[in-house]
Amino acid sequence: MRARGVVAAVVLVLVAMAMSTLAGVGVPSVSGSVEERAGRRAPAPNIVVFLTDDMRADELRFLPKTRKLLVQQGVRFTNAISPHPMCCPARAELVTGQYGQNNGVRHNTGRWGGAKSLERPDQNVGRWLSAAGYRTSYHGKYLNGYERMQPRREPAGWTFWDAQVSGIYTYQRGRFFNGDRVRNEYVTTTMTRRSHETLGRFAKGRAPFFMVVNHVAPHGTLTRPQLPRWQAKYRRAYLRVRPPSFDKPSFNEQRIGDLPRGLRTGKVSRARMSRLFHARVRALRSVDDSIAATVRRLARLGELDDTYLVLTSDNGFALGEHRLASKNYLFDEILDVPLVVRGPGFEPGTTDDTPVTLVDLVATFVDWADARPGRRLDGVSIERLRGRRGVRDTILVQTGDQKADRTPGWDYRGVTTDRYLFGLRAGSRNVGILFDRERDPYALRNRFWDRDYRAVRRELTRRTRTLSRCSGAACNQVFGPVPPPR
Repeated sequence: MRARGVVAAVVLVLVAMAMSTLAGVGVPSVSGSVEERAGRRAPAPNIVVFLTDDMRADELRFLPKTRKLLVQQGVRFTNAISPHPMCCPARAELVTGQYGQNNGVRHNTGRWGGAKSLERPDQNVGRWLSAAGYRTSYHGKYLNGYERMQPRREPAGWTFWDAQVSGIYTYQRGRFFNGDRVRNEYVTTTMTRRSHETLGRFAKGRAPFFMVVNHVAPHGTLTRPQLPRWQAKYRRAYLRVRPPSFDKPSFNEQRIGDLPRGLRTGKVSRARMSRLFHARVRALRSVDDSIAATVRRLARLGELDDTYLVLTSDNGFALGEHRLASKNYLFDEILDVPLVVRGPGFEPGTTDDTPVTLVDLVATFVDWADARPGRRLDGVSIERLRGRRGVRDTILVQTGDQKADRTPGWDYRGVTTDRYLFGLRAGSRNVGILFDRERDPYALRNRFWDRDYRAVRRELTRRTRTLSRCSGAACNQVFGPVPPPR
């Protein structure tokens, strides 16, 4: 533990001794027990966030070091989702703690997309934690399109603003906000080196720190064949591993006539999906190395025990399920993301099935740091959600459309509950999806037009309309039971 933690502990012992003595001579005590006051005076924790790009929840199994150092030493959340599963909207949620209807970002590009659409960019999680006494840093990819804005100053609140402004998806070169250029160095090595330099600076001070490290893996390159690139040492990794998506009945789904027309696509190439899968997990092995190196670095600096380590992804990705090889659709493979938290109060080697979203993470960081947000947060701290089923029973999910000026930037908007996944085509009352996970875990049958589900559809439509206009606490409601299908 760092020096400030030791000092705080000594002070608490002295306070406890003094309170005991004073109580014996009839002096009124301060309200609350010594343990309660100790909790309030404990040193603020560090927070380090590892963010991957397009990583599926089930790909966590291919990161052996991360499983040992984070999963076995922390809590894996098995019901974590990206409620707006696309790069820029998801990343906007992670810096604002708000849904797209409140922060302005609904797609990667177009009138309602990209970094230019972010409203009040200086009101971000870095600024709020900085005001609470944190040193802050941001490394790697920021919001899509930020690199084209030619920014001259960083968003307010960041001690070290290390955003990448060119070459983001090349995996081997790039330019950073401060003018540094990197060539012929694998991107994950670059991010590890630069973030570790910052950790060294932070460890010399007494203030806590908040760090976000963005890894581009397993996102594909923008040049053909658009596969993620891996380091040479992993070129033969997982050669004999069969893509898990191949074993799902939803892979190249046979009957898609029950889906809205925009969701009916041709079958994907099995060979292409195999190549994509193997490229993804090989690229993730380098992220695995980076996370392990950061854990070792924190341990050597004496900071590990005082640090929350968080691993997640901006969105999931379909690898042939429902004939898709993409994101920005309302299917569980695309909504689901990995989420692991290691740190004080998170019991090692456990799982938690509490529904958690990326929007909740910002509320959690603010909670841990005892900071004051400059926006109305749409999420709820994980600390409040865990083990409590009375906070909400329905979560807003949505996707964007770069051309949808008529329905400003929206494609589908809907909700997810323990049992149902529902979405309405923006601007329509009669086009949508409704999947019953209890009867149909692979989402093979769209019940949207099923008469037996008419009451279910009516209730989920009501919830969608309520939450699609929500802000702040109104985004977290208990609606009660959904009427059962007939």
